[in-house]
Amino acid sequence: MDSLQSLPPLSTLSTSVSSALNAKLGTNHELTQAPSIVAEFLTQYDDLERNLVHLNRTLESNLASYASFSNRIGHLFGIVNSKLTDLGSSVCLRSSVSDGEGLGEELPSLAREVARVEAVRAYAGESSKMSDYWNSKILIKFKQKHLIFV
Repeated sequence: MDSLQSLPPLSTLSTSVSSALNAKLGTNHELTQAPSIVAEFLTQYDDLERNLVHLNRTLESNLASYASFSNRIGHLFGIVNSKLTDLGSSVCLRSSVSDGEGLGEELPSLAREVARVEAVRAYAGESSKMSDYWNSKILIKFKQKHLIFV
């Protein structure tokens, strides 16, 4: 038993960890099984670590795909905005010559709609950044919580 390391103080362990240890090491006989329990915990930790790495890679891949898609959509909105601006200029010139009715009157509402769609796209981009921030905080907390077994 001298070769075994002692556990950290109970106050530093989470409730789930202390419950698991109480269930596994409740009697003196079970204490003799401590090396196999440590091996079991390490195996579970390694499995969780592999799953976490896989989830991180999947998240990175999905975020890269989303960013690419968002950039393409932003570029397309820029093109649409440019075309609408050009259209507005040509319609304004024509409507100033004609009686003032027609597409020129609808252009301001079209421009507002394009601006609204661009605002939604910008909001989605910011929302993605916030999601990344909170996901990284959760992953760090998850790693810190499970490092107790190491």
